[in-house]
Amino acid sequence: MNEHAAYVELRNINKHFKDFHATRDVNIAIPRGQLAALLGPSGSGKTTILRMIAGLEQPDSGEILIGGRVVNNVPGSERGIGFVFQNYALFRYMTVFDNIAFGLRVKKAPETAIRERVTELLGLIGCSGLENRYPSQLSGGQRQRVAFARALAPNPQILLLDEPFAAIDAKVRLELRTWLREMITRLHITSIFVTHDQDEAIEVADEIIVTNKGRVEQTGSPQELYSHPSTPFVARFIGNSIPVKDYTRFRYFERFGPQTEAVLRPEFIGIFKKGEKLQYASSAEEGVVEDIIFRGSSLEIRVRLHDNLLSAIRSVNDPAIHVGEKVDVFIYRLFIIDGGRVTLAHNQSLKKESVVI
Repeated sequence: MNEHAAYVELRNINKHFKDFHATRDVNIAIPRGQLAALLGPSGSGKTTILRMIAGLEQPDSGEILIGGRVVNNVPGSERGIGFVFQNYALFRYMTVFDNIAFGLRVKKAPETAIRERVTELLGLIGCSGLENRYPSQLSGGQRQRVAFARALAPNPQILLLDEPFAAIDAKVRLELRTWLREMITRLHITSIFVTHDQDEAIEVADEIIVTNKGRVEQTGSPQELYSHPSTPFVARFIGNSIPVKDYTRFRYFERFGPQTEAVLRPEFIGIFKKGEKLQYASSAEEGVVEDIIFRGSSLEIRVRLHDNLLSAIRSVNDPAIHVGEKVDVFIYRLFIIDGGRVTLAHNQSLKKESVVI
């Protein structure tokens, strides 16, 4: 099979729960070996999509294909799928070894093969030596790794993960993101995970599928979605987006239609002390700092400009800025939303010099 051909495909999938339309004409195509994220707010349909792929829910209409075969009527146990649940779903009364071996024993694999496979997976997940422990004796990160190994034990063709890091503290979550990415790349297994955390999706996924109100808003690489949102929802949802009142009050921006609105992101904005060297000083506008939030290696500066509270990032190594201080604000670019279209508009003063910012 062509590596770039769709291995998991959903065609015009609809699903209702009584009067609630959970998915609306969903079309998805995921190539073999790719790690895809279903990203969206609560109630957007992402978990329903995952459960239908797994065979835990049935679509009302449309087709689900795996490896080119329609599987709507194929039981989940015969779809070649491994599933990692949000709450681990490990058996508390079983050891780590027996948890990982569970699927293999259901398939009646020989005990020698089971021991060999479990030992291999314990090494893969970095938990060798923990096989005789029980889930209650493991950390949250270790439990999630064991759940991952249990899903992989029967050699599935697809790995599905439902909010896999939701029950883990922030520091361990960051470590597991990197670990998961490395494991899936090494195993080259087609994987789909559900998340509402865009940082998680951007860091881990090859491709992100953004869902909203049961529909797929946009599909693309993390960089593509971040830099080129194709719908107003994606422009507002991805990144630390700041809605703007009357963007026409900002200097040196082209005017679009009368019903347009704008969205800014912190990286679109430069904050400078009065007298600080600024290439486009004549195009800057005066704002007042209302808040400063320490972010470790950077500062988030919140500044009031034309009745808008904007956020920008400034290095901790730059000259100090204080609350109440008047500063120069330069807006490099913004997203213009005109009906269903999104346009990236640049400050016109940038065209006067061939400088990349």
